[in-house]
This record gives sequence, C-alpha cells and structure tokens, in this order.
Amino acid sequence: MTENPKAKISTHSVFAWIFSLLFLILCAAILISTISTFAQFFFSSAIFYSENEIPEVIINAISNLIIALAMFELYVVIKINIHAEAQLTALHSLLESAPRFIIVVCAALALEGLVLVIKLIQDQKTEELLAPIAVIFSAAALLVALGIFLKICPRRVGITDAPDDTREI
Repeated sequence: MTENPKAKISTHSVFAWIFSLLFLILCAAILISTISTFAQFFFSSAIFYSENEIPEVIINAISNLIIALAMFELYVVIKINIHAEAQLTALHSLLESAPRFIIVVCAALALEGLVLVIKLIQDQKTEELLAPIAVIFSAAALLVALGIFLKICPRRVGITDAPDDTREI
C-alpha cells in the first residue's frame, strides 16, 4: 500500500533542528549586538573622534559580522540536510552546499587575518604579524584543497566521470 508521507522523527533530525535553530538564534544575536554597538557609538560620540576609535569599532563590527555570516551558513547547510528526502538527495545537496560553506569560511578567515594585520599595524606591533599571515595562508590552502576536491569529485552523484564531449549541440 502507500506509506505515510510524514517524515519520521529520529534523533538525528531532532538534533539537526536544535542545532540549526541555535545557529540561527546566535547569528541573530550577534547581528543585533553588532548593530546596537555600532549605533550606540555613532550616536553617543562627539563629531570629532579620537585617533583610533572609528577603525576599532569598524574592525570589531566586521569581525562580528563575519562570524554571524559563518553561523548563518551553518544554519543553511543543516537545513538543507534536514529537508533531504533520500540518501542520494542528501549526498547531492551536501556536495552542493559544502563548497559554499567552505568558501564562506575561507573568506571569513582571510578577512579576519586582514583585520588582524590592520589592527597590529595600527598598534605598531609588527613583530606579531606572523599569526595573521599564517591565518591568511591557511585560508588560501583551504581554498586550494577545495579546488582539488571539486576537481576530483564527480559533478553528479551516481554518475561516473564521463567525457563532456558526448553532448550534441
């Protein structure tokens, strides 16, 4: 006969929903906190700012927004995996959403490294520049690894590597 189309409740789906909601709530909290901090600084400060106030507030806002974006991408990836009907569809959606998340993480790492470089140069602590440079190179290495993964991974799940020249125009 026909099966009930309702999804079965499993431990995996319950925890996936909990984590996805937790990531979304934390993302919203970081976003609201960053906007309120930035607005409070903007409206409570005098017209003329001291030398390093504006860059510090902007750098902290950028760092917080990068973290919020990464958390939102985690939420999106988890939600895609929750709504997958079959195992093959789940694997296909994971192969589509994981590179996007990794790219966001790489961009976040590169921006955090750049923010740290700017902050250390402003504070004239050039001897501590090794750590942010290592973060930037780590982001680059992660992007290279993603490129290699995408090159060796099949484009469609269940389809072996077939030459693209077989299509007719």
